[in-house]
Amino acid sequence: MSTPGEEPHEQTPRTPGSYGEIAPGVPRYGQYAPAGWEPPQEIKDAQARLTSNSPLAPASKYPGFQGAQAGLGSDSGASLAPPNKVIVATRMIMAAGVLQLLGLVVWAFAMTTPTGQELIRAAVEQSVANNPQALADAGVTEDQLFASAATLLAVMQGICVVLYFWIAAKLRRGRTWARTLALILAIISIALVPDGGSYTLYSGARIILGLVAVLILFRSPAKEFFLAHKARSKR
Repeated sequence: MSTPGEEPHEQTPRTPGSYGEIAPGVPRYGQYAPAGWEPPQEIKDAQARLTSNSPLAPASKYPGFQGAQAGLGSDSGASLAPPNKVIVATRMIMAAGVLQLLGLVVWAFAMTTPTGQELIRAAVEQSVANNPQALADAGVTEDQLFASAATLLAVMQGICVVLYFWIAAKLRRGRTWARTLALILAIISIALVPDGGSYTLYSGARIILGLVAVLILFRSPAKEFFLAHKARSKR
């Protein structure tokens, strides 16, 4: 409707689902842009200003972002995440380390109690009985030998505790030499397991944990994980 003297405005007929023009040269909503179409320079400038003023950090700053070269062996320095089986194997090795730590605590407690000292002394006396000449050649008394042996065994157990957790940490980082070292130590532990007594059960639990962990580390997908890290280190 128009007042007298005014030209009626021509209205563009609208169909359901159609909208007015957003900006000159910009396709309407629901329309396909022609081949080779690019937005006007004003829209490009507006998009650039929005991107530059965005409070969000670049995608590369977020945890887990590997970039366009993820999985293609890029030299960006991003670490390869260990698969679940490697994590399980390292946890088993750490569990063996916890058992070793408990053994160290029990040993240290035994060194301060009469009953524990008698057990340690009996083990030392048995060793001396098997090789009596060693005590004479060492030039020490049996009490001195007892104290030295008890302290030495405690120190060795402490070293083993540190070794378990250190190897587990290196395995998570894909160190191939740590996997080989874990295999060697697992074989040595089988040869050194004591015969008889409750200590055999305790040692057996540690050995089983270590052997199962090593078996996992030499099978897929852990095997491919270590090969990928080895290939990256050679670049």
